[in-house]
Amino acid sequence: MNSVKGTNRLILDDMGWYLKIFSYITLMLTVVYLAIGFIFDVAYSTQLLGPMYGGICAFAVAGIITLYPVAISLGSTRIQFLKSFYVISAWMVVGAMAILNVIYLIMYLLQEYGSLGVTFYQLGMLYSKEYHFISYLWIDLMTGFLVLGLSIFLTVCWIRLGMRNFLILFFGLTVVLTLAVVLSDLSVWVQWFTSVNWLALFTVTGVIGWALILCTYPMMKNAPLTMKGRKD
Repeated sequence: MNSVKGTNRLILDDMGWYLKIFSYITLMLTVVYLAIGFIFDVAYSTQLLGPMYGGICAFAVAGIITLYPVAISLGSTRIQFLKSFYVISAWMVVGAMAILNVIYLIMYLLQEYGSLGVTFYQLGMLYSKEYHFISYLWIDLMTGFLVLGLSIFLTVCWIRLGMRNFLILFFGLTVVLTLAVVLSDLSVWVQWFTSVNWLALFTVTGVIGWALILCTYPMMKNAPLTMKGRKD
């Protein structure tokens, strides 16, 4: 097995493990929510977003931290690892969102043609209250790519800057953004949210996610195998 196939196999196996684990968690939550609705005969709204988005985030962070030095030690180049990791991470998002939306579709059909009283909140509801499988799936995909991009970008910044410098930069940016929101005219934001095209907005978030991912390429192609210490 050459280094390219070995790197792909290493990342694929890890991705498959995370996808299975968080899919099982999502399915178990679905069963619990349905059981509550049937046993107590109540109608209520809940969400299944957390596990799948958490799985994407966990795979991105753990993949960069643990798989990167392993792949390099097994003969992979940094550029080769990054290319494989980006592509397989994208498939992680596609797989997770496909599974999530199939569950949503089944629940929707049970609600429309059965006696199911449990409603699952979806981000696509911001776009349309009427269920549209393709639009809802697209919105979840774009949000998944944003979560992936943020997770990879922040992890790479942590690796390259070290914990102390990363925390200083992170909290500094947080303070600036908080002040910008608090001191701005909130009526402008309210007006913007009421008139925004949510499908276009989520598409932009997906593009931002990929921009963040691609920004990590020059940061990691010559990166050391070990993270900086806490005092660096």
